[in-house]
Amino acid sequence: MRRKLAGAALAFLLIHMGPGNPVLAQDAVPLEASELVLGLPEGWYLGEVAGLELNSSGHIFVFHRGSHSLLEFDDNGVFVREIGQGLFRVPHGLRIDGDDNIWTTDQETHQVLQFSPDGRVRTILGRRDISGTGWYDRGYSVALLNAPSDVGFDSQGNIYVADGGNFRVVKYSPHGEFIRSWGSRGDRPGEFDFPHSIVVDGEDRIYVTDRENGRIQIFSTDGEFLSQWQGFGNPYVIQLGAEGSFWLTDARAGRLLHLDGEGRLLGSFGEWGKEIGDFGFPHGFDFAPDGSILVGEILNWRVQRLRLRQ
Repeated sequence: MRRKLAGAALAFLLIHMGPGNPVLAQDAVPLEASELVLGLPEGWYLGEVAGLELNSSGHIFVFHRGSHSLLEFDDNGVFVREIGQGLFRVPHGLRIDGDDNIWTTDQETHQVLQFSPDGRVRTILGRRDISGTGWYDRGYSVALLNAPSDVGFDSQGNIYVADGGNFRVVKYSPHGEFIRSWGSRGDRPGEFDFPHSIVVDGEDRIYVTDRENGRIQIFSTDGEFLSQWQGFGNPYVIQLGAEGSFWLTDARAGRLLHLDGEGRLLGSFGEWGKEIGDFGFPHGFDFAPDGSILVGEILNWRVQRLRLRQ
């Protein structure tokens, strides 16, 4: 993903969350939290906030489990529009690619949808309400999905889906044509116990959070296992940071984690709870142009903004 923490903000974080302090208490991390007030239309409510992304203009997209699931707000939280009304049942992953296309994953419809920046459906992966590994009949060939959880993109525009219920990663061409898949259920290298989130770095290495195995697995674009990182809880959603770093949510511990480019824990923020600065199942998150971090919560039905403490 192209969005990164602002240089000065990241440098400050790296100094204060360096390798000498592998796990920091909440009050030692130089961040402070506030609730992001979103200007919802009258009678509308946020549900479980599963996905959160910003586009190149700094607009905030919230993917939540409510009656109006995919919403766009400007950088001040002013409501802009709803997208895809009626298309979602159990929203999960949300990504915005380098061309500002909007990608969603739904764990009950078993589909990945791509919307153009103006909100038109462009690409459909999987078949609505039908889960499986594939469907073949009378010459048709469809790669079915089962509770897909996230989507990522390499430098060539290829699409990678974390196909959670099938315990695999599925690779598609930029036009949505099936190329290959890899993975099965297990805990050995290359196996998964619910692949949950996926990002691709500048070298086209693919990072997959293997949630129930408590690790991140790293692959080539051909599905070759390269390495794995573990020892920091249950990784949920992962994002690329600046300077080759990574950020991820550990929803069960109620915290946001910062890793260096080798998978070493640099620091953490948050704990389980309901007060501002606490998290109830933090899930999707992204970085704002001012260097703040916006975090959506499943159980507290809200979005928090984390800023450097003044």
